Amino acid sequence: MKIFLLILLTIFLNTGILLGQESFRSNIQSKDSNQIVNSVFDDIELSIREGNVPRLSKYLGAQTYFSLSNGVNGYYSPNQAYYILEDFFNLYKVTAFKFNQISKDKTNPYATGTFSFDNKGKRNTAKVYISLKKIGDKWNITQLTIN
Repeated sequence: MKIFLLILLTIFLNTGILLGQESFRSNIQSKDSNQIVNSVFDDIELSIREGNVPRLSKYLGAQTYFSLSNGVNGYYSPNQAYYILEDFFNLYKVTAFKFNQISKDKTNPYATGTFSFDNKGKRNTAKVYISLKKIGDKWNITQLTIN
C-alpha cells in the first residue's frame, strides 16, 4: 500500500511540475509573440512615416486588401500593391504618422493610427487601419485602409 501511495504521489508531483513547465513555456512564447508583433508594427509605422514602399512591401502577403482614399479598393498581389503604395505616397506626401492603438490579438493583431499628409498644397489627415496575419513564420499585412 505504501509503495502504491508513493508511486501515486510521484506521478502526481511529476504531472504538476510538467504542467507548470508547460504553462511557463506558453507564457514565454506569448511574450515573444507580442514582442515580434510590436516589432512588426514599429517597422510598419516607420515605413509609412517615411513613405518607404520597399520597406513596407516586405510585409505584403499573397493577397492584401486595400481601401485607400484615392479610390483604390480590392485585393492585390505584392507586385501590384507595391506600385499602388508608391503612387499613393507620391500623391499624398506623408508629413506625420503614428499608431494610436495596437491590438496584439494572437490570431489577428491590428493597429489604428493617424496619417497626416500634404496633397496639392493642402494639409489633411486620414485614419489608418492595418491588420496582420501570421503565415508560416512571417507576419503579413492582410488589410490596409487609409481613409
